[in-house]
Amino acid sequence: MATTVTSGGRRIAGIDRQTVGPALLVLALAVLLSVLLPYADSQASYREQVHAGDVVEIADGIILVPTPGWNLATGALEGHTRSLVGSTATTQLVDDGVSFYVHAAPYDGTPSALLTRVNEINADLEHTRGSAAATSDRYGVTTGEGAVGVAEDFMGVERQGTIAAFVFRPAGGSISRGRAIPEGVEIVVSGPTGPIARRRDDIVAMIRSIRTAS
Repeated sequence: MATTVTSGGRRIAGIDRQTVGPALLVLALAVLLSVLLPYADSQASYREQVHAGDVVEIADGIILVPTPGWNLATGALEGHTRSLVGSTATTQLVDDGVSFYVHAAPYDGTPSALLTRVNEINADLEHTRGSAAATSDRYGVTTGEGAVGVAEDFMGVERQGTIAAFVFRPAGGSISRGRAIPEGVEIVVSGPTGPIARRRDDIVAMIRSIRTAS
């Protein structure tokens, strides 16, 4: 992997070295959850069903409007305390075996570079497991706020879904050497073919709802 030196210090593939750990952690979580999560999701008990008007805080200054009727498994509604691991944040919404994961961490790069890193980790995991999922060509996705990201679909033997990546610049986000660090946001949606198809409109609506808080 190439490294470059800037006036602010060392940067690795466009990423501030202070954010490498959190960014890689959140990327690894995204892929692990997308390819290794058992179908038992649908059998678990979740504590909080979301209702109309609920807003989920996925990172400092970044929110998502969940579809009413889905269940919030991890994460927190806006204004409530959320649990953090380092400087990463994870939100999981579930409904009938379909998992909608959102992972956020400081990331000073492009959405395309973020998705490429996801694919690199995914390839390593597939080699270890001896299995692979077919993926679509990469395509652009846009939120209702106008943030442009990239996505691709995947199809496995038992599960299918979508991985999307965005980079936001929320007010009051992470600061490094006196400057704001953008927030990388990944969405990993996976589930059996039938439930995924029936919830396609919900999935698209939730991705489009992601925005910086006003």
